[in-house]
Amino acid sequence: MEHALDRRHFLVAGASLAAAAIATPAEAATGGQMTIHVLDVYSGSPANGMRVDLLVQDGAAFKTLKAMTTGPDGRPPGGPVLKDDTLKAGRYQAALHIGEYYRKIGAAVPAGYDTRLILEFVVYDAAQPHHLPFQITPWTLSSSVLPG
Repeated sequence: MEHALDRRHFLVAGASLAAAAIATPAEAATGGQMTIHVLDVYSGSPANGMRVDLLVQDGAAFKTLKAMTTGPDGRPPGGPVLKDDTLKAGRYQAALHIGEYYRKIGAAVPAGYDTRLILEFVVYDAAQPHHLPFQITPWTLSSSVLPG
């Protein structure tokens, strides 16, 4: 039984170290901010060079708030995409240009493959951090909106 307890402490410590190792200083900050991270499961690496558009609802339509391209770590450069007074309560869309990205890296995708992943979500409390992690392949897409 003593070994099981030691193993649990070891696993918790390892998970804590792993989380600290992958958190960027901007993500470690608390307060209102929005971060995006795209992992390309097909290539087994962060999605470097993917175009991502962030839109906000304005009346009945969405308008582009920010257009960016992910860097070598799969995140848009410069830290959070929105923070402090630029993050407001409201309805947003994150549009990932997946077809364009896979054609650019030379993936074997069908002719005319022009897939965009559009995640629509609501920020209820702009004082809270919001993280948008994406895992993509040419055939499957996974995303969520995580607080903190």
